[in-house]
Amino acid sequence: MRRLNSVKFVWKPNGSIPWMEMYQKLVAYKTQHKSTNVPFKYKKDPKLGSWANTQRWKFKNNELSEERINHLESISFVWSDVQWTAMYHKLAEYKRQHHGSTLVPLGYTEDPFLGRWVYNQRYAYNKGNLLGKRLKLLNAINFVWSLKNNASS
Repeated sequence: MRRLNSVKFVWKPNGSIPWMEMYQKLVAYKTQHKSTNVPFKYKKDPKLGSWANTQRWKFKNNELSEERINHLESISFVWSDVQWTAMYHKLAEYKRQHHGSTLVPLGYTEDPFLGRWVYNQRYAYNKGNLLGKRLKLLNAINFVWSLKNNASS
């Protein structure tokens, strides 16, 4: 290693970041956002969104080691839109039960994850990070994007 260092060997080709370093960034993202579903164009750390997407692609193509899969699954990594879709259906059910309202309170005690998820959808939308398919689905149920004009919330 000393010999390689003495000739200025490049340990990280093309500025790549080691896998565990990116994983730790993902853990920090999850701590802050309560989700591992990093937007592809995450402005605070563009490499993180791309990296997370690459992990999904490698998993789908059986190119991800079991060790890395285990690390990602230990933090409930979102492999696909399955979790998002499940939450979307919970929101549709909430709307049916609450007279057409999609104004789920952030502290909704019956399902705290739903309140957080709804908040995250608005946040992603306002940051320009909501995917087209998701945006269309939420618009299809008349999702309320802004709370400014809704004094009841």
